[in-house]
Amino acid sequence: MCARSTRDHDAATGGSTARSGIDASTAIRGAGAGAAAFVATYVVSFLLWTFVELPEPDSIGEALNQAVIGIVRDSVPAWKAAGYVLFNAQFVEVTFEGALSESTFSLIALADSSLLALAYLVPAVALVAAGYAVASSPSIRGTGQSAAAGALVVVGQLALAVVGAIAFSAEGDAGSLTVPLANAIIIAGVVYPVVFGAIGGVLADVA
Repeated sequence: MCARSTRDHDAATGGSTARSGIDASTAIRGAGAGAAAFVATYVVSFLLWTFVELPEPDSIGEALNQAVIGIVRDSVPAWKAAGYVLFNAQFVEVTFEGALSESTFSLIALADSSLLALAYLVPAVALVAAGYAVASSPSIRGTGQSAAAGALVVVGQLALAVVGAIAFSAEGDAGSLTVPLANAIIIAGVVYPVVFGAIGGVLADVA
């Protein structure tokens, strides 16, 4: 009999001593798991940004895109650029503000056809795993509770998304690069962890 079935049996017979439901300890676990997922995503993003080599460009457009990536690599510390990859992997673009222009871009999109595209998978997988871990507690029973428990990874992810958006800002002679705080909060801080954390929670319920 699997652990989930055992908990369901205990709930039906009254043999379980654990209280059913989401409580403060669940939120604390969610915060820790969400923060761990963010850190894991950052570490993988750093490795991808540092070691992935770009393919030979086969068009002028690709050459120009790679030139932008080269400028970022030369002018922005790797630990900050890896943060851009982390946010780009969650569809939050970076904003460049110069003296005469302003634009947004994604390093992953600019590195089209390279292994840097694997970064798109990292936050989703990390958050699903985090949600699964939170919802695997014996006190969590049922699909609804499991999804809600998994979604609590938003607590840790949101906090570090705000910190990261601020910390990864970079300034130089040509202009500045920033992660828009509103987009970082809404997309990377809330939408991603709630959706993928809940998916992880549902997987924990059916496992």
